[in-house]
Amino acid sequence: MKVQQIGVIAVTGLLFATGYAGFTARAAVHPQASDTIDAARRQIEKGDRAQAKGYAESMLMGQRLLVSVDYGDTPASQIGTCSESLAGAFEMWETALNNDVKFVLARPDEVAAIKVVYDKDVRLDGQIVSGYINWSRTIEREGNQATPIFNADIHLRTTDPSGRQMTATQMRHTAGHELGHMFGLDDVNTVGMLMGPLDLRKPVSKPNPTEIETVQAIRAECQSIVAKAEAPHGHHFLGFGSCDEHHHHH
Repeated sequence: MKVQQIGVIAVTGLLFATGYAGFTARAAVHPQASDTIDAARRQIEKGDRAQAKGYAESMLMGQRLLVSVDYGDTPASQIGTCSESLAGAFEMWETALNNDVKFVLARPDEVAAIKVVYDKDVRLDGQIVSGYINWSRTIEREGNQATPIFNADIHLRTTDPSGRQMTATQMRHTAGHELGHMFGLDDVNTVGMLMGPLDLRKPVSKPNPTEIETVQAIRAECQSIVAKAEAPHGHHFLGFGSCDEHHHHH
């Protein structure tokens, strides 16, 4: 089996806000997500439909997203808060994406693509972060089949930098932010956006309209690539964000 991989691993952490940024940012697309979509577009142009579909489907991740949760050393008294915050983060994205995806807690006999781990102290490259995600999108290519394989590990902090237990709303911001990366969003510097730093005094409860539109656009583009890959040969499509017309200069 020939295994072809792209954008193998992305690791992104959520910093704590230390001050207010005085500008608003538009939602940003994660570079690894852009690379995956570009690869899908290139394969469609080359006529490799299987690979194009594989890349696009690795971004879409399927409609049923299986999740396992490991509460680690979280005190029993805080597990309810963790679980409430995680459910809230799942719901914020299900709502934002018009229930195009559904997060489902995996049974013990199921293999979860998304693994959530809680810990008192979460660091990335030695820096204290509220949480981080590392995800991989790979394709296993065998003959005419290209199977997308998506995996994500999400690490969420249960205490703030001063050692106090994080609240459900603070942890929901963290979990929602990391899921935003999974759907293709990058960090912004703006406090007050889900993809911005976490302000412990004012956690964000949902993605803003720009963040939602960006994820919806990513998903629409990937769905369009899948449709092109599955279309009978001979059908002509007008590409998303590109022009198929040939201009003749006289």
